[in-house]
Amino acid sequence: MANYVYRMDHDTGFAPKIKDGVCTLSGCKSQAKNGRRNIEELAEKGSWVIGIGGNNTAKPNMLIYAMEVEENILYSKFKKRDPRHYSPSEEPKSENHVLVSKKFYYFKDNALELSDTLRGIIIRGPWFKYVSDEDIDKLKKFLSERYKHYGVFGEPNNPRASKKCGKC
Repeated sequence: MANYVYRMDHDTGFAPKIKDGVCTLSGCKSQAKNGRRNIEELAEKGSWVIGIGGNNTAKPNMLIYAMEVEENILYSKFKKRDPRHYSPSEEPKSENHVLVSKKFYYFKDNALELSDTLRGIIIRGPWFKYVSDEDIDKLKKFLSERYKHYGVFGEPNNPRASKKCGKC
């Protein structure tokens, strides 16, 4: 199983999206480029996905969120099973994958500066890169030392930004 980090172009509260204590990721990382598979297609149960702030988030190079994937499901199946997460204005394509988790940290505008031992996971360009299990263990320790539980710890950085993916 692999772990992933990507640079977020914006943070509107759409991707990732939190509803009823569930973190979902579907949308921005669904845009396959040059035939390459994307995070949402590749991640599996137990994978960690990390969002690092890009320049447009007002929190560049900081930890916006991290989630341990508990399920990877097609959006069409997810919508049927859990309609409370359905929003017609934000609906991804039905063939897109949705990463689902209750094990997440979402810092939003309270994004965290990563410790020196974790700076290597910061991604500076588009797309994504793989993160080692060793770095995930360091991240889990870093987070558990600061937070007693999973959850949301801020407000979106760009709540008024367009919810349509542009440069992600």
